[in-house]
Amino acid sequence: MDIEPTRITVADYCAAMDRHEIDVNREYQRSDKVWPPAAQSFLIESLLLGYPVPKLSLHEIMDVRTRAARKEIVDGQQRSTAIHDFYHSRLRLSRSLELAEAAGRTYDELPEELQAKFLSYGLSVDLYLSASPDEVRESFRRINSYTVPLNPEEQRHARFQGPFKWFIHRLSRDFDQVLIEMGVFGQKQIVRMADAKLWTEFCDACLNGVKTTSKLSLNRLYTSRNQDFPEENELSARIREAMEFLIDMPELDGTELVKPYQFYSLLLATSHYQRAIPTMVDILPVRGVADFDRIAAITALTALADAAEHQEVDGPLGSYVRASLNKTNVREQRMTRISCLYTAINGTLTV
Repeated sequence: MDIEPTRITVADYCAAMDRHEIDVNREYQRSDKVWPPAAQSFLIESLLLGYPVPKLSLHEIMDVRTRAARKEIVDGQQRSTAIHDFYHSRLRLSRSLELAEAAGRTYDELPEELQAKFLSYGLSVDLYLSASPDEVRESFRRINSYTVPLNPEEQRHARFQGPFKWFIHRLSRDFDQVLIEMGVFGQKQIVRMADAKLWTEFCDACLNGVKTTSKLSLNRLYTSRNQDFPEENELSARIREAMEFLIDMPELDGTELVKPYQFYSLLLATSHYQRAIPTMVDILPVRGVADFDRIAAITALTALADAAEHQEVDGPLGSYVRASLNKTNVREQRMTRISCLYTAINGTLTV
């Protein structure tokens, strides 16, 4: 079997589809479902910005009747459909795109500069030559056998294409470098979407209360907000306000408090201090403070970090330390940490 890597511009690819020189072979496709508009828009925006997209796979077959070669799409149906629809202005891009000049527009409505970028984008293609259908299928089975299994976050972002998924994606894009610099995650954890899990669990706590989360419970959250996500603006404001608050405390960077399970608690405690989280009010009543005392808060938070680092289980902050040693995903431990961090921020922690 011969596989020839090649590149083809969007203009040439779509023109070939129009001439039916490139067609979909539905026997190779996992689903006939069409991507939702948000996913299609994200793909087109990636092309307009010059970012790489996954390669397409075509199987070249000689038609003995017409004596001409035709190509079947064996991997990339959804991408090809989105690109082709946008090429013919049948797809209107999302208004929430990062690229303002393209947001809410069809191809015909783009500035000429962006039209040119779209048409000239080079799509990476693997062209299967002199291959039988069995050999094409076997090649994909072999590729998949070497692929690292997707973790739950990656599975969710492959499965769901609704507004909640894209909200989490935007948060990850906006704060990934910040979280690395603070010491919450390393580069490898960001690549494997550990930050997406952090934002998802924060949102779950705000919407459904702090609890012991699982793959199933987080999947339910994505399912429940896969069509409509009315809380998006509220949660976006909460997260951005809390992050601004914590970014202004570089003294905490690299401490125990920025370990992922601790940072989850710190983020919720901060947001609850700024504006009460309705699902937490009954178990953590708000105790307002007239003026925020930054020095007192840093002192108290640093004391919690030091106690956790040295595992001072018998000290005055023992309850916080014990809640940080094991079962850190369990609701009771989470609430204990959140409560202690909240009192540290509002200046009422007793050390």
